[in-house]
Amino acid sequence: MPYLRKERNGSRGEKRTCSAPAGEQCLADGKSRFLSGRACAIVTPCMPGETHRCVMTSEGRSSMETFAERVRVLQAESARITQYLHALSPATFERPSACSAWQIQDVIAHLIGVAETYTNSVSRGLHGDMAPPPGRLPAGQTTASLAAASIAQRSIAARQALGDQLLSTFDVANDRLNSLLAGLTPVQRELPCYHPGGIVKAQNFMDLRLKELAVHEWDIRAALEPEATISAASIPAIMTTISEAIASGSLRWAFWAGPQQAAPARYRFVVSGPGPVYSDIVVDGTTIRMEDAGDTVADVTMRCDAATYVLLVYGRLNLEAALASGGLVIEGERALALAFAQWFRGI
Repeated sequence: MPYLRKERNGSRGEKRTCSAPAGEQCLADGKSRFLSGRACAIVTPCMPGETHRCVMTSEGRSSMETFAERVRVLQAESARITQYLHALSPATFERPSACSAWQIQDVIAHLIGVAETYTNSVSRGLHGDMAPPPGRLPAGQTTASLAAASIAQRSIAARQALGDQLLSTFDVANDRLNSLLAGLTPVQRELPCYHPGGIVKAQNFMDLRLKELAVHEWDIRAALEPEATISAASIPAIMTTISEAIASGSLRWAFWAGPQQAAPARYRFVVSGPGPVYSDIVVDGTTIRMEDAGDTVADVTMRCDAATYVLLVYGRLNLEAALASGGLVIEGERALALAFAQWFRGI
């Protein structure tokens, strides 16, 4: 039964909304996918008969994938990165990474720690346990700026303790997490689990893991390859993570608070490519929020592709270099645009 109706939304392009009753299977016309009552952007066609989850971003677009598709992306990205790490020479592990104060081997140790933490959180969440592990703050009471020092210390200590078992431990931790997430039942996928940044559904740890793998792979590659970029396969998951207020990866987590500003600064982002964005980030120095880009005049407009946006939000981008190369184009006050970096320094 065709429930679809078309809508137009100015320069933001055509969107369609499905008017099917809640819970109906999404329909496809060869270009789009839809879910009841949700406005969705043009995306990859769905397979006949499949049911999809629509993950809405704050700007009104969506990333819709079946659970199986998300599992396939996570497994493929994990396998690719594992192969890359095993091909590096032992001497390369001691080289500085693009992540401040970390050697490449420290980045790998961090990815091990993240995998083990996620496995523990999801395993406990499946049994109704959302309490923080010993020594950790309750969910939602920390951010990147507050956690940076302790995360760095734990990663370096873990690398030192693991020694020549670093890669084999990475393999085991990665496989355990991937197997756990791939085996989640439909009911288990919705169960709440602990994360330092907030309580998270079990299935969201796939997006969070893809974000960790992609960003930290870039930290390693950027130290070795001049043209390193974020993996395109992981960008849709990362864009979902940034725009939703879920745990690490979200804007709230990535934000480093500073002095109160005399007036809030409104940064408008026009992002092309996978997971397109048309939204505002409003900063007053101590807080941050993401809004739909509406009629309010922005102080600065930034135009870039999705990979550049990810690197910018996670504090990996040299703004001056990006502007000089043309990878980032700004409209508005240059000094205010460059000030954006002070609130997003990475971890």
